[in-house]
Amino acid sequence: MKPDMSNNLTESNRKAWNASRYDAWVAAFGGVGIEAQRIVSNPEHPLRRILPYLGALEGKRICSVQGSHGRVAVALAVLGAKVQVIDFSEENRRFAVEMAEAANVSIDYAVCDILEAESLDLPHKFDSLVLELGILHYHEDIELFFTAMRGLVQDGGVLFLNEFHPVQRKLFWTGGLQDYFSDKLIEADVPNPDVEGASLGKCQYRFWTMGEVLTAVIKSGFTIVRLDEHPDGSNSAIPGTFTLLAEA
Repeated sequence: MKPDMSNNLTESNRKAWNASRYDAWVAAFGGVGIEAQRIVSNPEHPLRRILPYLGALEGKRICSVQGSHGRVAVALAVLGAKVQVIDFSEENRRFAVEMAEAANVSIDYAVCDILEAESLDLPHKFDSLVLELGILHYHEDIELFFTAMRGLVQDGGVLFLNEFHPVQRKLFWTGGLQDYFSDKLIEADVPNPDVEGASLGKCQYRFWTMGEVLTAVIKSGFTIVRLDEHPDGSNSAIPGTFTLLAEA
């Protein structure tokens, strides 16, 4: 996760995502080694929303953007991809790297604000960028974010985005009908994955309309190839997530 907000806000979100996060992941997944074994035995499961869009992974250079605990990155590596994670949580990095070692695969993991990725002096641009569930709402300037994405991917490469649907997040996420067009920041909990209803701190979120997302993708230099909307898990009458595939 890499918010592009003010310094104070960025630091607040960074602290929330480093607060006991490693221990929370260990408790949630039963341990690094246990989760590594699960992924090795069935790498397609954590990639179930990704594989239909990316196809064969062998040898592909993939960046897992704001890749958190690294489950997606490790699964991609198990299937033969060369994976780079960029995320601003050291606690996330620790869990991901240990899990990769336990799975006997290699991933690169940079602890860095995604908007400052150019400072990493990466040796190449990527064939694919993978962004999954809980990325966009940490960014206050979505056009700046997608412009940074365009700088990471090679010409002809693809951006895969699987994200919470604006209808679910902007209209119904906090209960009751909300203002879909609101541009206000919302303070909410960073959930503890091991304890239902528990919090590991507060983060600031900015939720985007579908029009804002699509416009930002196009203006940053991508061509949208496909947009799929998926029903919400608890209310199939409304969309819960969407998947966007775009070419650089």
